[in-house]
Amino acid sequence: MRRMLLIIVALQIGLVVNASHRDSTERKAAFKVILNFDARRTFVNDASVRFNGLRIGAQRGKDIIALGFYGLGEPYIQPAKDLGVLGVREFRTRFSYTSLAYERVLVNARRWQIGVPVSIGLGNYRTSYLADNGSEIAYGVNELVPLEATLHVDYNVFWFVFIGVGGGYRYVLAADPAATSTLSDRTYYYKIGLRFGEVVKRVRKRLRNGQGT
Repeated sequence: MRRMLLIIVALQIGLVVNASHRDSTERKAAFKVILNFDARRTFVNDASVRFNGLRIGAQRGKDIIALGFYGLGEPYIQPAKDLGVLGVREFRTRFSYTSLAYERVLVNARRWQIGVPVSIGLGNYRTSYLADNGSEIAYGVNELVPLEATLHVDYNVFWFVFIGVGGGYRYVLAADPAATSTLSDRTYYYKIGLRFGEVVKRVRKRLRNGQGT
């Protein structure tokens, strides 16, 4: 009788361990790693400027958490800006930030994905001007907290590559009200991305199949 009880307990422990392992495997498989490059257009002083960005994130079901790195592709140049005692100068603006985003996927079909990401970032806004001898002189630096909400549509070109477009609004918190006024505006973007998690999953599957033969 005691031996029978031990066998039953051992079987139960084995079932629990196996179920726990299966659940853990399913949880791991539920996460998908996403890597994409953004080419964004936004507005500074009502002028359209280009942003470049890199975003890496993890998707589970309809929820995505991502970390993004963004910056102006080229300095925003104002050819003749009145700087008071410095006179009228060529004025240059640089803007870069890192953001943490949460996205809720509204549609997740085989070919299409529609989502609403909201993000908060931390970055800086650097300005400079050209001196009479042509050298660039630093003028000011402002720490920034960009807040952004957009809507995007992605299309799966292949199982591992997608393209997308999106647009929304960005509001920038800054100590300098002029920086807030200059950088807070609508934004739109297009992107190309790699579903890195899918690539890794398929490579690992092929390696396992190769070892099994």
